[in-house]
Amino acid sequence: MKDQTSILLINAKIIGAQKQIDSGWLLMEGQHIHSIGSGDAPASVEHTAVKTINCHGGTLLPGFIDLHTHGAVGADFVFGSSDEIKNISTFFARHGVTSFLASTYAASQTEISTAIDTIRSVKGDEPGARILGIHLEGPWLNPLKAGAQSVSNIRKATPAEALVYLDSGLIKLVAIAPEIVENHWLIKTCKERNITVAAGHTAASYAEMQKAVQLGVTLVTHCFNAMGVLHHREPGVVGAALSLEELRCELIADNIHVHPAVMNILVKAKRPQDVILITDSISAVGMPDGEYSLEGQPVTLANGAARLADGTLAGSTLTMDAALRNFAAATRLPLEKIWICLSLNAAKAIHVDDRKGRIAPNYDADLVLLDSNLHVQLTVIEGQICFDAR
Repeated sequence: MKDQTSILLINAKIIGAQKQIDSGWLLMEGQHIHSIGSGDAPASVEHTAVKTINCHGGTLLPGFIDLHTHGAVGADFVFGSSDEIKNISTFFARHGVTSFLASTYAASQTEISTAIDTIRSVKGDEPGARILGIHLEGPWLNPLKAGAQSVSNIRKATPAEALVYLDSGLIKLVAIAPEIVENHWLIKTCKERNITVAAGHTAASYAEMQKAVQLGVTLVTHCFNAMGVLHHREPGVVGAALSLEELRCELIADNIHVHPAVMNILVKAKRPQDVILITDSISAVGMPDGEYSLEGQPVTLANGAARLADGTLAGSTLTMDAALRNFAAATRLPLEKIWICLSLNAAKAIHVDDRKGRIAPNYDADLVLLDSNLHVQLTVIEGQICFDAR
């Protein structure tokens, strides 16, 4: 049973509401936002609250939503146990994440099916960030752009396999190489089921990306990574990502996967409204430098970068709060412009923006309080305080 306590936050700068509030208050009742306002809270509101938290001028944002994370603190979502996934949930809350998609990678059908069952067993019982569903990043990719994914586990989409996953009801996002014709039926099927489809780990041409958009692709997986480069005679996936209005772009803002100057180019081409910050984190995030594994492949973590033996980047060790700081520095845009890249854009992408991604009455009380240096001070998830560093 969720705690139904009424909590009042006061003296907060509120970004993410219908109008920015430079100094105001927010009342939560149960798991929802009840009301917000500027200045001091009315006496009637103060009397309603069981607990009052003084934010001391900190900035209150909608909680971060990570659509693309494979794990943290020594475990991932393919092979992790239910207890390990709960530990990941707790870790994410410390970094401002209030909800996320548990992301898999190219693995065997048995391994993916088992992962779906394990994630289902945790959903609804998370101690921290809530699981919104599952992101299948593979196995329907292009082996020529596998990155750190297992080439031997990459395959074409078949109804016998894919429909089993979709019928679980947990799949919210699927990454597909759209240039592979055998994958086209799955794009259309996902669209019919309101499941978001991304072009990922793909060598598609610009024309193939245009066709993919017509079929139902609306997102680009970790833009610039595991795809062809932009060429003035063949724009490819990057050219499509930058120019096609139908596409939103994921971005790994760790200053390793993407140079800060390129982050700035992306946000100028797409506007903040179409950029979604993700972590693409693996099990090594939150862990010390050393040797780890990804799909049985050895991964070395050193100086913030996780790489295979051949130097290929193997996901990231990024957290969402660090992504915000890096992105803010790269783009020089104020928080008032880029907050949507960490919450609302993601919520829109997977069709949960009717309850998450904004600060508004009746929305889920998913909130993060930041200090002036954009470090997380408090994380509230569905009305519960899940992290407090004040």
